[in-house]
Amino acid sequence: MFKSTLTLILVLVLLVMLSLTGILEAQEHKVVVMVSIDSLAAIIRDLSLDNVEIVTLIPEGAEPHSYQVSPETLEEARKADLFVFTGHLVFEKKLASLLPEIPVLQIDEENYFGKYKLETLELPDGRRNLHAYWLYPDNALAIAKAVVDKLIEIDPVNAEKYLKKLEEFKDKVRRIKQYITKIAEFYGVKNMSVIITFPGEQYVAYTMGFTIAGMLSKGEGVFASGAELSEIKSKLEKGYAKIIMASDVSRMLNVGKFIEDLSRETKTPIAYVRLIGSKDLTYSDLLMYNIGVIIGAFSSTTMGKSAVQSRTILPTAIYALIASLVIVIAVESYLLYVRSKYR
Repeated sequence: MFKSTLTLILVLVLLVMLSLTGILEAQEHKVVVMVSIDSLAAIIRDLSLDNVEIVTLIPEGAEPHSYQVSPETLEEARKADLFVFTGHLVFEKKLASLLPEIPVLQIDEENYFGKYKLETLELPDGRRNLHAYWLYPDNALAIAKAVVDKLIEIDPVNAEKYLKKLEEFKDKVRRIKQYITKIAEFYGVKNMSVIITFPGEQYVAYTMGFTIAGMLSKGEGVFASGAELSEIKSKLEKGYAKIIMASDVSRMLNVGKFIEDLSRETKTPIAYVRLIGSKDLTYSDLLMYNIGVIIGAFSSTTMGKSAVQSRTILPTAIYALIASLVIVIAVESYLLYVRSKYR
C-alpha cells in the first residue's frame, strides 16, 4: 500500500515537472520575425515582447529596390518563424521562393494584408502605389492586426500579451491621427499643395491631408517628362506648391541630384522625410519626425514671405519652426546616442 502510494506520488511529481518544463520552454521560445525594411519593422517593434526578435533584412543606408539576396542573408533568413514583406521588392519574391516553408505576410493583389484590407493610392499612370503604404496610419493598424494574428498562431502562450500590445498600438495610432489633424489646422496646411520626388512620399502627403501638385519620379528609373518638369517648376515659382517633399529614398536615386537644383532655382524649401526609417525608431517616432521636417520646411516659407512683406517675422512662424526643430533634433539626438552607445 505504502509502495503504491509512493509510486503514485512520484508519477504525479514527474507529470507536474514535465508540464512546467513545457510551459517554460514555450515562454522562452524565441520568435524570429524578419522584415524587409526598417519603417515596416517599426510597426512590429510596438507589438513585440521580449521573446520576439525582429531582424531587418535590408541594411541601413542600402537602396531597397536594388537590394540583392546574398548567401549570408539567405542563411540568416532560414532562422525566421515569419517573414513580413512589403509585397513590392524583388528580393522578397526570391527569398520567399527559396524558403517556401516560412510563412509570409505581405500585401496581395486585392490589397489585403492577412485578412485586413489596406488603402492604396494610385500613381499618375493608374498603377497601384506599393511604395511605403504602411506609413499611412490606418494601413499600419491593419498590418499590426495581421502581425498579431500570426504571432498568436506561432506563440499561443503569449496571446493575451500580444492582444494587449495591439490595443496600446491602436491608442498610439489614434493619438497620432488626432495630433496630425490639430497640427494641420493650427498651421493652416490642410490641403496644401506639394511636389513630391518619389512615390512613397505620396502616403506621407496623404496622411497630412496635402494635395500632390506634381511628382518628379514615378518609380525606379521613371522620371517626369520634360513637359511635366516645366509645369512643376512653374507651380513652384508661382507659389502654388509650397514645399518639395523628398525622402531618404529619393536621395539615393538619380532624381536626388535634381532636387537641390530645383529648390535653389525656385526658392522652394525641401522637407526630407524618412521612408526607410531606422532600426532605433518606433512607428510613432518615425511619423513625428516626418511631421517635424514638413512643418519646419513650411515655416521657412512663411518666415521668408513675412520678412519680405512687412520686414518682420510672424511669431506663429517662429513657434512653428521651433516646435518642428525640437521634434527633429530630439529624434536625431536619440539616434546618435543609440548608435554611439552600441558602437
